[in-house]
Amino acid sequence: MSQDESVDSKSEQIAAEIRDAIRQGRLERGVLYSSRELGERFGASRTPVREALLKLADLGLVKIERNRGARIVGQDGRGIVDLCSLRVLLEPPACRSAAAVMTSRDDEAMLAEYAIMEKTADGGVDYFAADERLHDLILHASGNRRLAKFVGELRQTLALDGRHSVPKYQTVETALHDHKAIIDALRKRDGVAAERAMRIHLVRSGDLLVAHSSDDNRGLVAEWRRWVSVSVPDGDSIEY
Repeated sequence: MSQDESVDSKSEQIAAEIRDAIRQGRLERGVLYSSRELGERFGASRTPVREALLKLADLGLVKIERNRGARIVGQDGRGIVDLCSLRVLLEPPACRSAAAVMTSRDDEAMLAEYAIMEKTADGGVDYFAADERLHDLILHASGNRRLAKFVGELRQTLALDGRHSVPKYQTVETALHDHKAIIDALRKRDGVAAERAMRIHLVRSGDLLVAHSSDDNRGLVAEWRRWVSVSVPDGDSIEY
């Protein structure tokens, strides 16, 4: 591995660890953290920390303040619409692609993650970890590694706000029902049904996130619904 590849790999690791720390409340929104402080906390030199912060700034999670560090900001309503729209455009077709090539081993792995979600149906850390692994499994099964990585980053970023929608705005039972429908269609190797089930799940979640993204969100909701209409094939509809 070259030096550049090593730095990039380390920066991705640090970016993931910072996301987890934000999600778990160990790094607080609104607080400014210096690169040195973050480096000491996560055991990294300044270069991979700086690269990690730039990645997170691109995702809207931090704001770089010159010569001071990075402030944890999270997503505003605009960022949530952008991220939800990208997911609903990319993840359902990937799910359809996965249905064509999944194996019995994939079936077992999906059912194992779903069992954890059922067992920890409290919207807590273990529930979301299993949810994340299930989506990752499906994305990687699609065969497009770059898409899997990109959508995974979108999902992890949205998860910082998504965990507030379960169970505050949506029952865990509803989320479990959505995931069961996706898994059932994939196990039957029904790509069309799998794509549709994933789209319903993402639209339902996106509706909640966008609706609660700001006090005056009528324009954001309208834009989100336009993207939803673009994602739905002609002759199909979204009903849940």
